[in-house]
Amino acid sequence: MSATLVAKEIRHRFKAALTAAEITVDPGGGAVPVAMLKTPPAGWVVPDDKLPALYVFASGEALSHEALSEVTRQLFLDVVLMARGSGDPMDQLDDMQLAVEQTMIAAGGFGLARSNRLQSAEIAQSQGALIIGTRVMKFEIIFGVTPDDPSL
Repeated sequence: MSATLVAKEIRHRFKAALTAAEITVDPGGGAVPVAMLKTPPAGWVVPDDKLPALYVFASGEALSHEALSEVTRQLFLDVVLMARGSGDPMDQLDDMQLAVEQTMIAAGGFGLARSNRLQSAEIAQSQGALIIGTRVMKFEIIFGVTPDDPSL
């Protein structure tokens, strides 16, 4: 047994792939690097000088015990994209989404997972109100572990 949960390692590799991609967007006036936030912003509010930005968090995990020798796990990772207020926020979000999708296609299963696929991309909401400068990409990553050891 290892001391590292497989889902934790996949999440770290997911974030590392996005960091290594050095994603940029042009909010008007030239390319600007997209910051990788370590923690989600309170109330979805990030100062404009810290944007554009993205952050990744695990939104859930499902388990399927269909085989005696393996538990299939589905890890759900959300990537929140946040555009700068200047320029066209939708263009920035489109460019960020394309870069994230291309990065995840290239990353594949991170050497640990069977699949890594985008399930949806949605305009974010807060208390029922749409936040036009924010998009949430939902990924499903499927991997297997033995029934008695969810670690690496």
